[in-house]
Amino acid sequence: MTNDHDERDGVDRDQLIKELLAESFALRTKSEHLSQYVETKIAELVKTKRELDSIKNDDEIGRLRAGIEVANQQRNELQAKLDALVGEHEHLEEVHLQMTSQRDRLRERMAQVDASPEYRLAKRLKRIFGLILKDDTTK
Repeated sequence: MTNDHDERDGVDRDQLIKELLAESFALRTKSEHLSQYVETKIAELVKTKRELDSIKNDDEIGRLRAGIEVANQQRNELQAKLDALVGEHEHLEEVHLQMTSQRDRLRERMAQVDASPEYRLAKRLKRIFGLILKDDTTK
C-alpha cells in the first residue's frame, strides 16, 4: 500500500508538475503577448506624438511664414516711402541751391548798385529835393 500510495503521490506530483509547467508556459506566453501589446501601443503613442509635433511645427511654420510675409510687405512699403523721401529731399536740395544762388546774385547786384556813383548821386538828389519840397510845403 505504501508503494501504491507512493506511486499515486508520484503520479499526482508528476501531474501537478506538468500542470504547473503548462500554467507557467501559458503565463509566460500571456506575458509575452501583453509585452508585445504594450510595445505596440507605446510605438503607436510615439508615432502619434511625432505626428502631433509635426502638426504643431507645421502650424508654427505657417505662422512664421505669415510673419515673414507681413515683415516683407512692411519693408517694401517703408522702402517705397524712403525712396519717395529721398527723391523729395534731392529736389528740395536742388531748389535750395538755386534759391541760395539767386540770393547771392541779388546781394552782389545790390552791393554793385549801392557802390555805383549814379546810385549815390540819386540818393543825394533825393535828399536835396526832399528838403526843397519840404520847405515849399511849409511856406
